[in-house]
Amino acid sequence: MPEPLAVPRHVAPAAGALVLDHVLFALKHEGTRLDILHEALKRVPAEELVRALTAQRLGAYLRRAAFIWEKANGQALLLPWDSTGGNYIEFFEPGRYYTGPQWERSRKYRVNFNGIGPYEFCPVVARNAALEQRGQAVLERLRTWVSDPQNLVVLDRVMNRAYLSETRDSFAIESETPAPDKERAFLQAMEQLRDQRPLSEDYLVDLQNLVITSAIKEEYSFRNEQNWLQRGGHGVLAVRYVPPPPARVGELMDGLMRMANARAGDVPPLVKAALVSFGFVFVHPFMDGNGRLSRLLAHHSLSFHGALPTVNGNPAILPLSVAMKRNEAGYLATLESFSRPARQLWDVTYIADNEFTFDFRSSPLAYALWNGKTAADFVTRCAEQALEQSLVDETAFLQAYDQAYEQIDREFDLANRTINLLIQWIHQNSDRMPERRRNAPELLLLKTEQIGRIEAIVANCFSRDDKARN
Repeated sequence: MPEPLAVPRHVAPAAGALVLDHVLFALKHEGTRLDILHEALKRVPAEELVRALTAQRLGAYLRRAAFIWEKANGQALLLPWDSTGGNYIEFFEPGRYYTGPQWERSRKYRVNFNGIGPYEFCPVVARNAALEQRGQAVLERLRTWVSDPQNLVVLDRVMNRAYLSETRDSFAIESETPAPDKERAFLQAMEQLRDQRPLSEDYLVDLQNLVITSAIKEEYSFRNEQNWLQRGGHGVLAVRYVPPPPARVGELMDGLMRMANARAGDVPPLVKAALVSFGFVFVHPFMDGNGRLSRLLAHHSLSFHGALPTVNGNPAILPLSVAMKRNEAGYLATLESFSRPARQLWDVTYIADNEFTFDFRSSPLAYALWNGKTAADFVTRCAEQALEQSLVDETAFLQAYDQAYEQIDREFDLANRTINLLIQWIHQNSDRMPERRRNAPELLLLKTEQIGRIEAIVANCFSRDDKARN
C-alpha cells in the first residue's frame, strides 16, 4: 500500500471539487498513474477542460491532462486555437520516471509522449536509484565472471547447466515435465536468443509452438477466444484472472512489441526485461504456453538489448526461472499484484461445468498502463539469486570438484567412474564416506587409510571452495 500523502489543506482539492481538479492534483503531487488518469478523464466534460485551458493556456499539467483526455475519449477537444503554444514538455519528467523514445509529438498541446512504451502499452516505473544500482551490479558482476581467466575451464559446463536448469524449472513452475524433444526445442529457442531477433507475431507464434508440450495446442496467431485462469473453488470463485478480450489482444500486443523492440530510452535492462515478461503474461495472447513464454522473453529482452555477455557465441543467461521456482510465493504475489485488481474489472457468470460468460467493464488499457515497480523489484531480486546460486556457486563447486578429481586421480589408480562416485558420496555426506557405501564394489580394493586420505582430499578442496565464496 502506498504511503499516505500529507499536504496543506489549501493545496488539497476542496470539498466538492471537480474531477478535473483531482486529476491536476494527482499529476502534480501523486505521480503519474496512467491507468487511473485515463479512466478519470472520461468523466471530465470537454467544455470543462476547454474552459480551464482557455484560462491557463500554457499550464503544463493541463496540457498533459488534455493529451490523455483525447486518448481516453477517442475524440479531439475543440480549442479556439490550433495549439496551446509554449515550449514542448516531456509527458514523463525524466528526473522522476524511466523513459523511452519520443513515441508521439503533439503539436496541439506541445507535449512529447516519452513513456517506456507507446500509449497503447506503457507501464510506468518511477526512478529508483537503489534498484538501478542493484541491477547494474548484477550485470557487471556477470560480465566479470565471464571474463575471469580462472573461470574459463568451467564456463561451458556452468552455462550448459544454466540453460538446462532454466528450461526444466520454467516447465516445473507450470507443474510440467517436458518430454525430451520439447526440452531440446526449448533449449534451441534459448540458444537462438543470440540472434537478437525483434519481437513479432510470427516470431512469438514460433516460440509458442516450441514451449508447449502438446502439438494440438499449437497456435498460428494471437488468440481469438476468451481465456481465463482457474484455481480451486466453485463457479465464478474459481476464476482467478481474466485476460483482456480477444478483440483487443492485437493492439495490446502491438504496443507491447513496440515497447520491447525500442532500443532508445533510459530503462535499465532488468527493469525492461521485467516489463516485457510480466506484460506478456498479463495480456496472455495465447491459449496455452504464456507462462513459459513470458519467462523466455525476459531472457530475450536482456539479450536483445545487449545486456548479456556471451560464452562461445551464446548469451550468458541468468537462470531466472530457477530463482522463481525457489521463490514461487514471491512469483505468485507479483502476478497477483496485477491479477487481483484486474479480476475486479470483469463480471463473470457461471453457466454450467466449465462454461462462463464474461462482461468487461473497463478499458483494455487497464492491461497496458500499469505500475511496473513490483515486477521490476522481483526480477531484479531473482537475477541476484540466479547469479549467486546458479552461476557463481556452481562455478566454485566445479572448480573444487575438478581439483579433488585431479588429486585423487594422481594419487590412486582408480577408474574415472569410481573417482566421480567417491567425490559425490563423500561431499554429499559432509565430507565423510557414508557407512552404507563402505561395502560398495568400487571400494573393495581400497584400504581404510586410503579412504581416509580420499575423504581428506575432498574435504580440503571443498573447504577452499567455501572460503573463496565467503
